[in-house]
Amino acid sequence: MKAHVKVFALLLTLGILAVPFANVSAQLAPQAPAAVKGIPKTQPVVDNPIIQSFNVIPALVVQGDPISANWHVVRGPGGSPVTSAVLTVDGATWAGSGAEHFSGPPRPFTWAGEKTFTLTVRNAAGKTTTQTRTVRGVSLAEAMSKVNIVNMEANPPRFSVGQPIDFKVMISNTNPGLVLKPVNVFVTQGSRVVGNRTNFNLGPGNQVITLQDSGFNASGGQYTVDLEFKGQHRMRKFVTKQVPMYTLDPMPN
Repeated sequence: MKAHVKVFALLLTLGILAVPFANVSAQLAPQAPAAVKGIPKTQPVVDNPIIQSFNVIPALVVQGDPISANWHVVRGPGGSPVTSAVLTVDGATWAGSGAEHFSGPPRPFTWAGEKTFTLTVRNAAGKTTTQTRTVRGVSLAEAMSKVNIVNMEANPPRFSVGQPIDFKVMISNTNPGLVLKPVNVFVTQGSRVVGNRTNFNLGPGNQVITLQDSGFNASGGQYTVDLEFKGQHRMRKFVTKQVPMYTLDPMPN
């Protein structure tokens, strides 16, 4: 019995001594080396020229009307100076400049349909930047097909011979976004010119033009409204008619 007790005590002592050694072993275990972060690569400096503004205006015109181009270009972050800026359409040069600012004179847009204008800017490093703008030309026949003389009203609505009349001519332009200029309107009675309005802009929508007849001529015949744009005419005729009018006269006693 005593032998068993001694063996048990010996095993217990060895177990107690083994625990600290295990902890020490755990503490002394080699640690994995920390991962080394890569050194970020230096990004190359962008040296393309910058187009700060670029316009070809107006973007919608009647065929043959003038358009103009302007732009402002500057050097990129790399600092290489701008050496040229060239505007082309259909592969042909429309305008060009070596300066950073450009505003060209108006030139006629001779096409019906859309054309794309490309601006190419180059710097001393040979780097380029491009932008495009689109312009659409409407043929004269198409533009005039959407212009109508809606009505002409007289004020006062009833008038007598020799009486001045104010006319309101109502015109509609249903070309979306298209301004017609210059437009001329004439009002005649037979061979007599009643009034006119010349060299005005006819924008999209309805427009009212006021003219005055200084004195109605009953024998002059019908009135004609003639709208002219680039040699093309839209006409509408208005006939005068006599209507009965009533008044009060004293009766004999």
